[in-house]
Amino acid sequence: MARVHREQRVWTLVEVRGGPTGWAAAEEVWASHSWTYTDEGTLGAGLTSELSVDPACKVFRVEVRVSGAPLRAVNEAEWLVARLAKVHVIEMYPRKQAALDRDREIPPRWRVHTTDHRPALPEPEPASRRERWVRRWRQWAVDWSERLGRYDTGEIVSGTKDDARALARMGREPGEEPRTNVDVRPLDGRDGRRTVARREDDLERRLTRIFVGVVATATAAVLAGRSDGAAVWLWVGCAVAAFCVVVMWGGRLEQSGGATAGRLVAGCVALFAVATALGPSPASPGDTGMTKGQALLGPLFVFVGVGISLLVRRWTGNGHIVWVGPAVLAAAVPVLAVLGKMLHWAYRDELGLDADGVEASGLWEAASALKLLTLLSMLLLVPATWAVVRHYHLVRPGGRTVALAFGLAALLLALEAGTLGLQSPKHAADELKRAAVNGRTPPSYFGIAPEWMCLQPTIPRAELNTKGGILRPERPYIVFGEGQSGVVVWNAAAGDPMTIPGDQVRTVPVGEEEGKTDCLKAR
Repeated sequence: MARVHREQRVWTLVEVRGGPTGWAAAEEVWASHSWTYTDEGTLGAGLTSELSVDPACKVFRVEVRVSGAPLRAVNEAEWLVARLAKVHVIEMYPRKQAALDRDREIPPRWRVHTTDHRPALPEPEPASRRERWVRRWRQWAVDWSERLGRYDTGEIVSGTKDDARALARMGREPGEEPRTNVDVRPLDGRDGRRTVARREDDLERRLTRIFVGVVATATAAVLAGRSDGAAVWLWVGCAVAAFCVVVMWGGRLEQSGGATAGRLVAGCVALFAVATALGPSPASPGDTGMTKGQALLGPLFVFVGVGISLLVRRWTGNGHIVWVGPAVLAAAVPVLAVLGKMLHWAYRDELGLDADGVEASGLWEAASALKLLTLLSMLLLVPATWAVVRHYHLVRPGGRTVALAFGLAALLLALEAGTLGLQSPKHAADELKRAAVNGRTPPSYFGIAPEWMCLQPTIPRAELNTKGGILRPERPYIVFGEGQSGVVVWNAAAGDPMTIPGDQVRTVPVGEEEGKTDCLKAR
């Protein structure tokens, strides 16, 4: 069976019914999941002597390993045992769960260096002041040369200073005599401190909370600086509250001691984040700070990134990534090829244009695909939210109601992304129609760059074979390009495109001095 990252251990008392057959089946399932267990006898005897007696039921002490956060890990252990019972058709019930703390300490680390270079202290104490200064400066030079790593042996030990020195002086080979010419110097600066450090996972969780608080403080500060009226005071209050929480959490990074330094560091980090988000001066015209949209999207991107990372970490442990990765890569190429053309298709459809003569380059198609992917990235909220709620054991896996809710959310997000995607070509087409009516410069759209042109017939006007309208040479037209069917132009009078054979007209760019109103000067 594929292995999954198991980060938490939960002691679980499991009652198994069904007699020897059910007991053996349960033991086989636990062994396949690498769970350790002990037989506590039948129900009502031994550990469960105060419960009702039932010889057909046996109680096991099982160490269930679950993935995710330690918070509510007991819920996940209960759900996992119940799920195994349902899948393998075994009547077993989790009766009691208790999380086991297996967090690791973070002992100080030390580098080993030799001491042969240390001068022997003269005895007795030098009498002259000059000799005492010489010895002091010599000792200072030796200390700094050791700190700079000049005499390091390349070995690293961990523990208290006394333990580290004892470990450094141990022989490196079996039977080797202890060394007396080595000592240790601190590697991570945690030597001889008056504080007691947190354990590894506990410290990581507290740092994560501070990071979330810093992001919340910066976001609220930006929203306060970009809002008006009563909303300013609302966001100011939120920013101040988030800042106070960050400072409070900073004072709890150490198990004991160091509270003042932690609060100072956390507060400075939060203030730096606020200053960076607001920019040099929110009141100045050239302000480069974050906008309200960017401030709201920032935490959203952080949430999606954390959720996807949790999802990938869970998948890499149970083998899903083995087939999901190649499947995604195989589907990415055709999907990106279609996405790159969708906006251009929608734009031409809004204007009633054919593909001939209105094509865009591959780079612009890639840019349009990137825009659509940015909109479709809203769908990542669904798997990210699922990963986060599963990491913190907020929902029970396999529930139909939960699956239906997440499926409905994905459908709504897909519809919203599609609506926003279709608004882009419609808005561009409307801008072009207004530019054609008002004589303004037409906007380009992902490589489709229409421009004002004067169309000069090369044959008598009566012989022109136009499609979609009647050519008036005295008026300029917005020209999209020339294809096999001819020159594609926009007929503002009719509100439709018009096609003219390329060998029947000559295009002349309209200069700004003509004002895009009269082509007689361009003749």
